[in-house]
Amino acid sequence: MSAEASAIVRSRDSALTIERTLASLRSQTADVEIIIVDSGSSDGTLEIANRLADELIEIPFERFTYGYALNVGAGAAGAPFHFALSSHCAAPRADWVERSLGHYSREDVAATNGYHAFPDGTPMLETFHQTLAHARAHPYWGFSNHASSWRASVWEEHPFDEGLDAAEDREWALRVLGAGWVVAFDPGLVVDMSHAWRGGPRNSYERMLRCARAIGSFTPVPTYGPRQLVREWWSQFPDRRHPAVLYRLDYRRAAGLLGKYAGQRRASRRG
Repeated sequence: MSAEASAIVRSRDSALTIERTLASLRSQTADVEIIIVDSGSSDGTLEIANRLADELIEIPFERFTYGYALNVGAGAAGAPFHFALSSHCAAPRADWVERSLGHYSREDVAATNGYHAFPDGTPMLETFHQTLAHARAHPYWGFSNHASSWRASVWEEHPFDEGLDAAEDREWALRVLGAGWVVAFDPGLVVDMSHAWRGGPRNSYERMLRCARAIGSFTPVPTYGPRQLVREWWSQFPDRRHPAVLYRLDYRRAAGLLGKYAGQRRASRRG
């Protein structure tokens, strides 16, 4: 019997985490085909992938971009719905894939994602269907390929941009939304992203710099100078799960905001 979904896991030196990732996919209530796209691992990742995945595809590290790796995986996928899951993440529930697939009963849903809060930090209590107008108004909030799904038929018409070094997910969503689709954001599909903080403030700075630079290259973004940076640091928080003082004292968040500022400046100079 054919798999209901194909999961694409991008990896590189992920031996410490990928077994948990793959186990979470194997334990799903839906039948999942697992495809690993590896870009030069040398730490044991390949041995784990060969043991637990249905297919292992190796690409040169020099060729890697997020969009390219996803396109390679999607091209090999056999199911009508594709999932992306970071090798540092794990599906949080056994029905994560099944719950995602349920959203495709609505014919205009192109993709799914998990989110716990809206751009202003208000908790998301039920599924939200994002349109192009909303995505354009909030360019730093939206579709994320750390844990997502999409229709294979939509990807065939709109593959991921292989030239971006970050934010390929946001760029893809804008094109798809512009074609008349919606993206379903379900708080029940949230997958932990704490891996994004690995590496301390330097990693946070560089990650947000790349993201801001990339987003500024394909969509208009609001002015983000020193005043806007300070305002966001002091009063604009990603959600309401923690007291404001903890967000203000989080040096990794502060480093990320500095990276956002630097990235937007570079994007504006390049434009």
